[in-house]
Formats: sequence, structure tokens, C-alpha cells
Amino acid sequence: MAAARSKKPKTFAPSLAGRCLRYVVMDLLGFGRIMTDDTLAAMRAGASWHKTFQAGIARQGEVVGLELPVKNEELGISGRIDAVVRENGQTVAVEYKTVHDDKFREIAAHGPVFDHWAQLALYVNLGNYDMGRLIVDNRESEERLGWDLLPDPQWKAWIVERIQLAQTHQLQRTLPSREISVRCLYCDRWQRCFKTAEERDERVQSHPQWEPNPPLPEQFFTTGSYGSLSERAEHSN
Repeated sequence: MAAARSKKPKTFAPSLAGRCLRYVVMDLLGFGRIMTDDTLAAMRAGASWHKTFQAGIARQGEVVGLELPVKNEELGISGRIDAVVRENGQTVAVEYKTVHDDKFREIAAHGPVFDHWAQLALYVNLGNYDMGRLIVDNRESEERLGWDLLPDPQWKAWIVERIQLAQTHQLQRTLPSREISVRCLYCDRWQRCFKTAEERDERVQSHPQWEPNPPLPEQFFTTGSYGSLSERAEHSN
């Protein structure tokens, strides 16, 4: 009788780079998520905008490729970059996101969503790109915001250490401690950490600030240069 094949550990998706460590490990271990109708609708809308964005960028400038794979065997990373373009002799990794109007106004006032920024930081720092660009479109008003990000050794070290910590828990099949913050209020796996919504809200109220392990680099949101773009997104829907 043939010996049973050992199942390969799930790879680390770049979109997990900015999530809390416990969430990342749950994903690596195959835990389910709460998928509401609103969540599914947003995913479908985002996919439609994404295709239109890629079609548009393919008609502009020098495009190295779309949906280029990013893999790192040592760290077990596997994913795809939305687009890579060449500008002034430099390769630029482009990450594209869409959000609803309320979230867009929040981003315009306070800067990028950390999850989006960390995902781009992973591409730039581990993919050896000269620069990264985060583009965020408002699905309702078709306004657009954008930021550029440069490689930074502090961010690279932080991302690598987080991945290694998550993979240690993955191999041991253990969950790390909760990293409680306001992000828990919007988490699609919050029921894995709290018995009730009331308990979650109470804990978040007493500890709203995210304190990841290891601590965030001091240059939080100041790596490279960033600024809002006044252009409007090109989308026919």
C-alpha cells in the first residue's frame, strides 16, 4: 500500500502582509471567513474595476507585464502583482484597490489602508522593484488617489519577521495571541477570537491601538513619497 503523501503547507499570500498575526495564521491553517452579501458584492465590483484598470494601463506607457507572479520559496510566498510598468528606466510594481465612498474619504484624510500599503511594501522589498505605486479608486465617485513607495530595509525586516513568526505557528498548528485593536470590529474572523460581539467591542474600547509583534517600523507611512492624485478613474460601469 502506497504511503500517504504529506500535504504541503499553504503558501503566504502577499495580501496578508498587513493583517494581524493571528489572522494570518488562521488563513495559513485554512480557517473559514464570514462572507456577507455586502462582502461578496464588493468583491464582484472590485473584480470588474480591476479588469478595466488593467486594460487601461496596458494602453499607457511601457508595461512589463500584468498579473506577474511573485514567489519566494524560502519564505513560502506566492501571489501576483496587478501590474509592473517601466518609468524612466525604473521598474514600478503597481497595486490597485477599490473602496466605497466613506472609506475613500477616510483614506484621503489619513493615508492608505495599512493592509494595502503593507502588500505593496512586500512586492517592492522582496521583489527587488525600484518603486511601488498604490492606486485606490472610489467605486461611487470614480475619484482616484495614489501613493509611491520606495524600498526600505526596515520594512523588509518587519515583513520577513512577521512571515517567519506566522509560519512557525503554522508548523506548530498553534494560534498566536490576539493583537486587539479597532481592526477587530471589521474582521471577518472575529468570532475566532471573541465569544460575543459585546466582548469584542468591550476589549476594543479598552485597547483600540494596534500593537503588532514586532513593532511597526518608525517610518510608518513615510517611506518614499506619496500624495493624492486629482485624476478621475476611467471606468465604464
